[in-house]
Amino acid sequence: MSDTTFEVRVQRGDRWIIHSTFDVEKEAVTEAEKLLKTKVSAVRVVRDWERGDGKHIEKVLLEKEGAGDEEEKDVRVTSIDEAPLCETDNDLLQKESRATINRLLRKYFEQEILTPCEVMYNYQNLRKLMFHDTLMPTAVDKVAGLHAKATDGDHIEAMNNLHGAIEQLAARAREVEKVDLPEFEDATISEVRDEIRRLNLAEDTDFLTMVALTRVMSSTRNWVGKLDLALKVKGDEKDEAARKLLDDVIADILGSPVALKELLGSSRSFGEAVTLHIDLALGRAKGNRGAANDILELMNPLFGSGLLATSQEAMFDYIVRELKSPNNLTRHESDPDPLTDILDRLVTENGVIYGTPMTAALAERGARLRNVGGPRAMIEGVEEICGRLIPNWRKLTWLIAVANSGVAEGFEDELYGMMTDAVKDMRALRAFCDADAKPRDKMANVKHMNDILEASVVPDDKKKEIGGKLDDGLADYLVREKVIERIDNPSLHLRKRAYMLVQFCSSGVLIEGKSANMARKRVVGYLKQPNFTDKLVDDITDMPAKEGTIRDFYALLQRSGF
Repeated sequence: MSDTTFEVRVQRGDRWIIHSTFDVEKEAVTEAEKLLKTKVSAVRVVRDWERGDGKHIEKVLLEKEGAGDEEEKDVRVTSIDEAPLCETDNDLLQKESRATINRLLRKYFEQEILTPCEVMYNYQNLRKLMFHDTLMPTAVDKVAGLHAKATDGDHIEAMNNLHGAIEQLAARAREVEKVDLPEFEDATISEVRDEIRRLNLAEDTDFLTMVALTRVMSSTRNWVGKLDLALKVKGDEKDEAARKLLDDVIADILGSPVALKELLGSSRSFGEAVTLHIDLALGRAKGNRGAANDILELMNPLFGSGLLATSQEAMFDYIVRELKSPNNLTRHESDPDPLTDILDRLVTENGVIYGTPMTAALAERGARLRNVGGPRAMIEGVEEICGRLIPNWRKLTWLIAVANSGVAEGFEDELYGMMTDAVKDMRALRAFCDADAKPRDKMANVKHMNDILEASVVPDDKKKEIGGKLDDGLADYLVREKVIERIDNPSLHLRKRAYMLVQFCSSGVLIEGKSANMARKRVVGYLKQPNFTDKLVDDITDMPAKEGTIRDFYALLQRSGF
């Protein structure tokens, strides 16, 4: 790259803000003339030349006054309440830091159609941000305040640490700005990365790969185009390092609400938008009218298979913030409640997707629906969500997730009371299991919920009480549905019946207790029959086959715990 660049600057009050940067003077002048036709106070074209010692020499080539009333939006930092500690340039490049920067400078990134990656790895973009009015100092001051509060440290020292990290990053980006790197034309990120590695440059290969990628990304002035580029160069999914770089890029893009809207189409309500975002994170998104469906078709398998772990985490973190926000899920009171669809997706038989952060967010949403604050807010929110879940296994999995998360701390007795209510009616498993589930699936569901309960932080006495209800319900179901009798069909040969019963005992659908004992009792009854072994193989004439069958059966008994 050339040591000389041409910056187009616009006047805001007494300050000059970098609007755009060019390598060719004519292109910069043309852009300045275009800006003069809009409502800007004044424009400049400045030649910036970097000397061999790294010092920048500037010369104003053009300056003209405009009509005033500059139309460029007044970009401010967005309020945040937490930020990861950053003391080095590498700290700034981590996913948590980039996500925070994305939220903090959201208005700027959306105005410029840039991502944190495109700014951090591209010196021209970074320099433009650093010279954008007081935006950078204000952002640093806000983050430093959070750092000082979190560590009981000094605000000024925290600011100095952040400025130092930013200067380190700027120095790295400036150093490689002039380096000719491979281009992405008809090449995957893996191929470009390998080619950069062979150059044996002093800078880290992954850093340089991101520099090369953000150069081409920055020339794409729309969010869907950036996603399309990232997905086109993804290459070999088995290349873990290359895939992680693209994952970071995609995570940054999806951190923009505007990008999500362009990708998924417009939504009729905030709740519908949240639902679309959940589906995207789960890899099953179907966009609304105006969605980039071709991009979704490429992204869904990647999300669904876990190949975009960073992007998926970023999406769930975004969803958590949406659920915690004061925004109403519906536009009108008469509209269908989208919370039902949201809960259908987030509360699963394995708990709440995204764990404690999502559990807390749902509880906060429940409290908001009840318009409750103060110390009882969370337990009231838990109860509100619980009341919206059917059948009862979903109530129980929700309440166990709440117990594990600690969000109802101080109100455990009420929480355990709700758990007890969830297993109060276990008759025929009608209220507890899905109505259209098959018998085996119902039994497996009860056993699975018992396993989750046993692995939880619920006190042992409560585990015993609630687990006992589950076991009683399962044992009652075995009797009501004559499950064991159906397996032990008298029309079948004894060997077949015995095999099926033993396999049933070890199939993972019975709880250790009353239900498992019922099935084992039937097996033990067979084993105690006179001449059981002879009856087991009385239809087999070949002696080696008889002996092999008997050995196999007793091996099965041993594996099944008999």
